[in-house]
Amino acid sequence: MVKSKEIKEFIWELRHFRYFVAVAETLNFSRAAERLNIQQPPLSYQIKQLETELESQLFERKRPLILTEAGQHFLEEARLILAAVERAIESTLLVSQGKKGKLTVGFNSSVSNSILPEIIKSFRASLPDVKLILQEHPAYRLIEALSTQQVDIGLMHWSASYHLDKSLARELIQEESLVLVLPENHPLVNESEISIKSLANESFILPPSHISYSLAEPIAHFWQQIEFIPKETQEATLMLTILNLVAGGVGVALLPANVKNIQRKGVVYKPLQEATPILQIVAVWRDDNLSPVLKRFLEVTKIVGAKK
Repeated sequence: MVKSKEIKEFIWELRHFRYFVAVAETLNFSRAAERLNIQQPPLSYQIKQLETELESQLFERKRPLILTEAGQHFLEEARLILAAVERAIESTLLVSQGKKGKLTVGFNSSVSNSILPEIIKSFRASLPDVKLILQEHPAYRLIEALSTQQVDIGLMHWSASYHLDKSLARELIQEESLVLVLPENHPLVNESEISIKSLANESFILPPSHISYSLAEPIAHFWQQIEFIPKETQEATLMLTILNLVAGGVGVALLPANVKNIQRKGVVYKPLQEATPILQIVAVWRDDNLSPVLKRFLEVTKIVGAKK
């Protein structure tokens, strides 16, 4: 651990470097003292003390002053050291302000179709020196990754089945409804909106309830509310897989409205007549994560979410 005495000595040595560089660049003690805003006698004393510590003569005391060969070498090294210290100070300030560093962002595939691209674009535009590490996981896996500190923040659709421990916090970013996905040759594709009850004889392609809680649970609740039981169901996990199955005529599907951002040939997106459940996209992070970069990222998610 660095002691306060050592810090003071380090700062004192840096002062020697600054004093020396000022004299070396002006080759005049009076002008150097004026630049440093100190008196000339203390400056002359400090340079003499520096020469004593280095056991080297840095200047030939002529008019004007002349740097010795040792002085020329020390000037090059002193400039490098002062520049490195300035970079370290600037870099540390940027990190403490959340303007530099890295952040691991977890997300699920559905969020990547909706708000994630705009968040990343806005964040990188405002904080280009922060490195974003992006990891795609199912939502339930994101909760685990947050708890074990494998990711700093997770963006996902929320489900009541996700039980957060006390170390995790969450915040709503955006809400969206469900839309109906039909094959392009379906008899109802020309309707402006469709009642779910008109699809009583259809096979529905649904996410598995033991994995995709955030979508499976709202759909199941929706069935209960409108007293609807689908004739047949098929299971598929990934949104693109579901779209491919719909395009292949396997059935129809209910998916988050952000699916409309995917231009898949062979499918048509339609609104429902019935009021559908509202899905929540949330940010989840460890409450004890005090990273300034995380704070900045959360600020960006709020701004982007408010625009949608």
